[in-house]
Formats: sequence, C-alpha cells, structure tokens
Amino acid sequence: MGARLGRGRSYAQSGQVRELAILPGVIEATVQGASPEPYSLRVSWEPLDAQSVQTLLDANPFLTAQLLARALPLSFEELLQTRGMSLFPREGEPGIRLHCTCKDWARPCKHLAAALCLFADAIAADPLLLLRFRGILFPETPMELQPKRLPADLIARLSPSARIATIPKRLGALPYWRGEQPFLDTLADAYRRAQDRALDALDAFPDLRFPEDRPASSAH
Repeated sequence: MGARLGRGRSYAQSGQVRELAILPGVIEATVQGASPEPYSLRVSWEPLDAQSVQTLLDANPFLTAQLLARALPLSFEELLQTRGMSLFPREGEPGIRLHCTCKDWARPCKHLAAALCLFADAIAADPLLLLRFRGILFPETPMELQPKRLPADLIARLSPSARIATIPKRLGALPYWRGEQPFLDTLADAYRRAQDRALDALDAFPDLRFPEDRPASSAH
C-alpha cells in the first residue's frame, strides 16, 4: 500500500471517517477527503456459513460464553480453521471486494485504509463487531432481563437493611484478620457510610437485599 496506509491512519486519527456501519459481510463508511463531498466506500466479504459456525458453538458452550463476554480467544480461530473457515482474510483472499467513490486507482485507497484502521481499532475494543462482519450474530438481551428503573415514589419508601454489614457477616470468621478489634466492628461504620452514599448517589436502584433483610411486605 505504500504511503496510503499511513495517510489512511492519519485520516482515521483526525476524525475524517464520518460514518462507519458494520453489517454481516459488509462494512460501509463515508470519509471526508479533499473534495467537499465525502467519499462513500464499501468493503464486502461473504459471511461465514451460519450453520457450520452454530454447530461449532453448540459443541463448545464455554467458547460461546467467552464470545458473549466480548473475549476473542485464539482457540476460536483455530477451531474455525479446522473447518476451512477464518475470521480474518489471508493475503490474496478471493471474494473480498473494495469500493470507494474516489478517483484513486489503488485498492485499498487511503479512504478505505482509514475506514479499515478505524474498524481494527473498534474490534480491538469490541470483538463482537468482527463477529458481526463475519456473519456471527448473537441475540440481544431480552427486554425482561434488562435493568429497570424504579419509580421515585417507590425509591422513597425503600430503606437500607437495619443489619449492618449484612454481606460481610455471611463470610464468617476471617482467619487472616490481625486487627486489634473484630473485623466486622471495624468494617461496620465504613459499610454503613458506603451504603448511605450509594443511596444518595443513585436515582434508581433494584432491591438487592437478601429476602430476610427486606420488610415483610416486600419479601417475595
């Protein structure tokens, strides 16, 4: 690519990539160049076979959990390669199509390089974007499992547990404690103050108390 890669990285770092969309098998972007109108570009690559990938993940539930946790273990790529697939293109990979509306004859041009540099940075932070590009999609969190904000009037009626340091008490005796006073006595005041500060800081929170710590009317 010569100097185009360096100029593309410079474009990416200076914010000239205006839009970047990741779809299964497609990356679409607009990049502001020297012309008033930004350039439109597209990178397309046939997604992986969904059924083959699903079979692999069904046989490796721990791997699926790692991917959902936004980790990308090397073992996943190794397993894909045993089935003739890969997350990454190899040099001279057939089927990858690069398009940009600029007049540069080279592909990738600096505009494509800018978008791909930005994509590389994005997938370093969130590997699920790479999986999405390769056609591996995970369902969104069901609405009923998403956090819910409690009404203000309900929050006003909640009160913290009267039992100080409830959770630490469940730890039992701590043999490593070498303080002059008992561990729970030392922790109780800090725990109370932290609890009060947390309630002051949050404008909505779920009731995370253990059932035995909740008022009888709210225990369920």
